[in-house]
Amino acid sequence: MKTLVTRRQALAATSALALAPFAAKAAELEKVGMQLILAADVSGSVNATRYRTQQDGYLEALGDSRALNVIAELDPPVLAIAFVAWAREQNVMVPWMRVHDAKSMDLFRNRLNQTRRPQIGINTLISRALLFCDARFDQEFTGGRKVIDVSGDGDDNQGIAGLHDVRDALVGKGVVINGLPIIVKPPEYIFPPQPPEGLDVYYRNHVVGGEGHVLIESIGFDNFKQAILQKLLLEIG
Repeated sequence: MKTLVTRRQALAATSALALAPFAAKAAELEKVGMQLILAADVSGSVNATRYRTQQDGYLEALGDSRALNVIAELDPPVLAIAFVAWAREQNVMVPWMRVHDAKSMDLFRNRLNQTRRPQIGINTLISRALLFCDARFDQEFTGGRKVIDVSGDGDDNQGIAGLHDVRDALVGKGVVINGLPIIVKPPEYIFPPQPPEGLDVYYRNHVVGGEGHVLIESIGFDNFKQAILQKLLLEIG
């Protein structure tokens, strides 16, 4: 007896075949307790000394035993972590890595330390950085909270309207955006100047968002290590 296939059934079968590779890929991805992207400002205001201080702060904070302690409390106790530099454009300095113990964390830190600063423009375009980071999730790992950890020393050069739209869209998808504004005060000098209301207020109003989001300010670049460690412990824990 001949079996009749309706047009709807045929379309459903075709759609299933088309989606099969994506479903298979998702099934192959390792589930982690958290997907964390560290997004660091490398725009023109971040001179060589400030950049080195900033990077050393990340390296020291990630090497602190307390960071490993909070990773161990994730479910599962595995952190997927990547490092992105941003300015006008964006660059993945360290792609996704699996961190679950001191050895794997040291591998991540060594790779970050050995990667040269990318030359990706002088502008500060936070909204573009957020979109770039969002596109990186669920590519190598899956599951857990999706967190973008943005550090920077300036406001978005393209204005707040587009930034609001991007932030709200990402938060609506369940992404958490944490902020670490670097407050530059006299006698330190920065150009363009930071927002008159204060960069911490700017980040609070226009950048961070999502359930349980964290905002920790760094008073100058020299305080960066303590600030990033404090934020890591809060956002992972």
